[in-house]
Amino acid sequence: MVKDKDHAFKELATKMEERSRRTLERFGQVSVSGVTNPQLLSMLADVKAYWKDNFRPALVSFSCEAVGGQPEAADDVSLMITLMGAGLGIHDDIIDKSENKHFRMTILGLHGKDNALLLGELLTVKALTTVREIAVKARHPTDIENIIEGFESFFIEVWEGEFMETLCRHNLETELKHYERILWMSTADTEACTRLGAMVGGGSKIEVEALAKVGRRLGFIFRLADEVKDSLNLEGNLPSRLENESVPLPILYAAKSSKNNYLKIKSALKHPSITPTDVRETLELCFKADAFNYVLSIAKQNAREAVAELRVLKKSEDKDSLALMVKKALANICSLCL
Repeated sequence: MVKDKDHAFKELATKMEERSRRTLERFGQVSVSGVTNPQLLSMLADVKAYWKDNFRPALVSFSCEAVGGQPEAADDVSLMITLMGAGLGIHDDIIDKSENKHFRMTILGLHGKDNALLLGELLTVKALTTVREIAVKARHPTDIENIIEGFESFFIEVWEGEFMETLCRHNLETELKHYERILWMSTADTEACTRLGAMVGGGSKIEVEALAKVGRRLGFIFRLADEVKDSLNLEGNLPSRLENESVPLPILYAAKSSKNNYLKIKSALKHPSITPTDVRETLELCFKADAFNYVLSIAKQNAREAVAELRVLKKSEDKDSLALMVKKALANICSLCL
């Protein structure tokens, strides 16, 4: 049974890579289009090498074809979201002072704050100008309006979520539900993937809304997994996270579980720099407070809701792929928490 699941996950990974290949190729081409400065072109080459996102393009593609759309119908939307995701990702690293992430240097770490800021802005502009291609190929003016409205909504919500998260730095007073709402807002991009993918695929209103909910919940599960990874310090990011960003959800939960926990974590946050002892003791408090099971329970609920929403779709290989993406996301966070 486990072997069957592992095989299915490997097949999914291969399929996601295939679905995203065209988008990533276009990403490399469009990002440098019109640029002539050799130094800037070199930095954009680093962006292309760094940004290997199979997840979002595949999500757009699966959603488009799950409602009966043709593969090429999703190309421009997929490119637009990928360009914007890269631009926002670079800006996010600047805000969080993340020079290293996932065991590699970020664009901020490679090229400094000023250059990273300019690169992020360039990619954001490139994303916005992609609307021209979408407008040319749209079947009806209403389609253009709906796509632009969906894209604008996603951009504003992600931006607002990022702003709200900056107010949570070192803040153990943040209410759990409030912080969970911020995490939810930060996954507006995955809702945009499934919503816009279904729209360009010609999906019905019911199908579009169902897939939008699937995308949001899938992104939320991945974001919860990132919160767990940071709390476990699996990539060595916890000291930087506690010094420069919001307190991860499991640690926030542990701090609220008892006054003693709160005081210990508050004391660690006041240190000039987070020490290995701070990390170890904070992690112990998370385990004692059962914080990871709390996060896992939220992920499981969202996975159930996502799978339930998929029932409105007709049976298809792409519907199965979306369901498998949800299962894989849940399996990932289960492996971290259990």
